Amino acid sequence: MVAQRSTVTLQDIADLAHVRRHVVTMWRRRPRVRGRIVSFPEVVSSADGVEHFDRDDIVAYLQTTGRGYNTEVDQDAPALSVPDDVDAEDVVTLLALHAATGEDIGGRSAAELTGLASLADPADALLLREVRAVTVTEALTVYVDDLVAASFGPSDALARLESSRLRRGQGGRGVHEDLVDIVAAAAGAARDALGNDGVVLVPPADATMFRTLVTGFSGVVLAPGQHRALRRRALIEEADIHDGTGGASAVHVLSVIGMSDVEALRAADDLVLGLGSTDVGVVVGAAGTLCDPLVGDASRDRTDTVSGRVLAAAIRLPRGLWKGAHRQSLALWVLHGARRNEFVSLADLEGLTIDLDDLGADVAAALLEPASEATRGSRAPRYARRRDLTAVLAQTAVVPRGVTAVHLGSGRSSSHLDRVYAATLTTSRAIPRCDVPVAPAPTNITLRRRSLAELRSDGQLVMKHGTRVNLAHVDPAGTVAVLTADGAADHVRLDPFDAARLYPRATRTEPGDVVFLERPSPTARVDEVGGALVAAPSRILRLQPGAPLGPHVLAAVVNTLTPQGTAWTTWRVPLLSEVDAAALDEALVAVANHQDELRRHTDAARDLVTSLIEGVAAGAVTLDPTLTRTEAG
Repeated sequence: MVAQRSTVTLQDIADLAHVRRHVVTMWRRRPRVRGRIVSFPEVVSSADGVEHFDRDDIVAYLQTTGRGYNTEVDQDAPALSVPDDVDAEDVVTLLALHAATGEDIGGRSAAELTGLASLADPADALLLREVRAVTVTEALTVYVDDLVAASFGPSDALARLESSRLRRGQGGRGVHEDLVDIVAAAAGAARDALGNDGVVLVPPADATMFRTLVTGFSGVVLAPGQHRALRRRALIEEADIHDGTGGASAVHVLSVIGMSDVEALRAADDLVLGLGSTDVGVVVGAAGTLCDPLVGDASRDRTDTVSGRVLAAAIRLPRGLWKGAHRQSLALWVLHGARRNEFVSLADLEGLTIDLDDLGADVAAALLEPASEATRGSRAPRYARRRDLTAVLAQTAVVPRGVTAVHLGSGRSSSHLDRVYAATLTTSRAIPRCDVPVAPAPTNITLRRRSLAELRSDGQLVMKHGTRVNLAHVDPAGTVAVLTADGAADHVRLDPFDAARLYPRATRTEPGDVVFLERPSPTARVDEVGGALVAAPSRILRLQPGAPLGPHVLAAVVNTLTPQGTAWTTWRVPLLSEVDAAALDEALVAVANHQDELRRHTDAARDLVTSLIEGVAAGAVTLDPTLTRTEAG
């Protein structure tokens, strides 16, 4: 019998080498490595349009060329060679069988595996019937052994499986691993706030969250006869299983992602009613349900759910965490069964770099700090702002867009010397080089262009109008940005509660939106953060999935290649492949960052000149020739 070849895809190769997918594509186009020609391995098979390469050839290529950032490719590669047509849950089942018995799986028949499962799970509580249902093949059993051999134990094997081709094959389903980390940080903060080493976890039904959530808890609560998939994962993670809380403090994690407003709010209401006095609930769901304005019965149902004053924190999360709707935001509720809060902590994390420790500290503070503002603790939150719960329930949105913690600044010093020091902090810093590696393309392709009107007609582009903003509403301490294509309103900020009240129908930007102007000349910029108001006459161009270019390419075309006096619908853009579009967009991001750094140095140099002249003239600053000569030498 000829052994089946172990294969990997281009994404597998990128994961193995610790690089991005388009980097591997460039390796295929550029065989010259350090002055010699090393050809990329040939395709050995193709399935559903996905190319497969021999795993051993790829390992040899990476070791020979030194490409990538992984020095242990030979050890990590076996975990990536997922056989075709394998069900992920079958692999989990066999991993659980290995964890329960300590026996190798490879080379065993279906009858032998069933015999092992009968010994490990005679009552068929979590494993036996699933092992009987597995379609056992040599490729599957060998892969499970390879996965275990490439891992630091069953738990690490499960982690590798959940980041493998099998999970990527789910396409638009599931959630991003960053969301799991955020939910785990909130659950861990709740566990610490309860101050009990015996805190147990009541996990969500979503099995993909289980491995990360269970860490740190004394056990998990799973109803008898239910949650068999979670029981198998608990076995792999060596977590104790309880049929009930047994009077112990518990953190209940509930996922209502993908549910309708009615279903989600009903599930959240059931959770609130079931919380004990020493329990905390963490609900994750669509921001449109948990945070944004609702109307009619849905609005009343949400108010009824949190009107018992159990809501300790409500947090709007960044977009992109839900694969099924990557442009929609998710949100968290943190509920305390024992508290009757007068205040609730609110935060909008869109566009922010999230530090999980600080986020957890904010959640813990929301649970631990006294319910009354008069006796509030002294810790300054990183993200959350406390608001009167009654006022929050009275408004249309639970978390207005842009709400975040208020940080007191020291203000700009009027000292001439301090202004000189501040300017030289920038001018003395070296400007990083901006280099873009390029090479001749292997073929010549005719340049194709399409107008923005055509992209809009094909559903690849959406245009949104800006909003007229009254400058009387400006709040210097506000956290909601107001954007224009030409930067004229970059200094304008609005308080998030004012923005929600005064401009309830305004379209907020999403990360990657292109803000543009037609006149006096075509001008565009990319909003990397999102959540901003766009001041008219500026408008928004929003690329949709499948668009033939990225936002930075679109902005660059508008700024450099578009004639004056033309309508935006007539502007023409190049049609690029998915790989070229991603690579070009990334290169233009680097160029834009370089331009921003040059601009900061230019502005600082201008401030330095002004501060030196005014400081020396006022007798507040002196230029020490000795110090200058010493540093110059």
